[in-house]
Amino acid sequence: MSGLSLRFAARSEIGRVRRNNEDAGYAATDLLVVADGMGGHEAGELASAATIAAIVSAAATSSGADEVLTQLAEAVITSGEYIADVVAANRDLAGMGTTMTVVALREDRIAMAHVGDSRAYLFRANELQQMTKDHTFVQTLVDSGEITQEQAAVHPKRNLMMRAIDGIHAVEVDLSVRETRVGDRYLLCSDGLCGVIDSATIAKCLSVTDLTHAVTLLIDAAMLAGAPDNITVVVADVVNDSIEVDPVLIGSAADESNQSRLPAVDFPEEGDPPNHFLLQVAANPSARWLVPVFATLGIITISIVSALWWLSNQWFVGVYTQNKVVAIFQGVPAGGMYRLVEVSTLSVSQLPEFEYSQAYQTFESANLEDAQAAVARLQKSADLCVLLPSSPGCPQVTP
Repeated sequence: MSGLSLRFAARSEIGRVRRNNEDAGYAATDLLVVADGMGGHEAGELASAATIAAIVSAAATSSGADEVLTQLAEAVITSGEYIADVVAANRDLAGMGTTMTVVALREDRIAMAHVGDSRAYLFRANELQQMTKDHTFVQTLVDSGEITQEQAAVHPKRNLMMRAIDGIHAVEVDLSVRETRVGDRYLLCSDGLCGVIDSATIAKCLSVTDLTHAVTLLIDAAMLAGAPDNITVVVADVVNDSIEVDPVLIGSAADESNQSRLPAVDFPEEGDPPNHFLLQVAANPSARWLVPVFATLGIITISIVSALWWLSNQWFVGVYTQNKVVAIFQGVPAGGMYRLVEVSTLSVSQLPEFEYSQAYQTFESANLEDAQAAVARLQKSADLCVLLPSSPGCPQVTP
């Protein structure tokens, strides 16, 4: 079974309350990582980004499951050093830190490393198993029998971390190796997911066949529950196949501004800037009086062309009022400067309350593909309400 690989889907969202995304994630055919940054005057995104980079670099140099465990433990030290260097350069960032949860596939075994309260789950034979234990104060109370898991979920100190990578304290990492098999599905997530929706909901979302659909359902479920924190989700299936697909970097680790603030960290190089075209106009010395005329006409022409070009590159998703369905438009809603491009079969009455309002207010998209993806996400939200009709915000279903 040496041909096992991970087929994956991953996504990170800021949520509905936070101002920035301090979560980071990475997914490849042999490695899954989630890190949830915290503290330090909104510098948690640097801690999580640096940790992702350290883990990915360390895992790339290992082969067997036992060897990768050693490398992952050393990567925790490296990421702590990155964080310590950042804090040393700017004392205002003191207090930053991050969680870390890693699953590395090596032949028919997985190696796991875990610090903090991000989680890893195994979904096997339609049963959900939590593979990690939260390193939190309330978990110690649960372990001692002082409170129940249900009480822990609403405890006022549920976010108090007992272990994290902060560049100051030595960190004890939970390390383990276990066998895996074809058909196993793994979920790695930040507490913006598992701290908001329960295990039964997670299992229902993971029960769908398509990985991207599963990720969308999980994110949408957290959004319907209020999304008070960043949400990062990585879902992967173990398949008996050699998959060739590029790794995916998400969240704070993919943010160029964060990468620029971590010069010592090895992030992927950015592409070359786009080419710019220069318009040159030559004037005939014998007809210099034409220069201002042509210049004026040129400015007007360029302005018109630029305006038309700009409008042609504006896209938004809204409601086609004739049929009360979600639709894609090209242009801008203001002043009626738009045209209808695609009409979906999704009725706005099927949408949860937040998405219903969002559709009527319209929201911008970068291009047609982005708009189509937005419609697909709205469809997933509607599907989630069918799957979980009692979820907050879902439309009432008339028997």
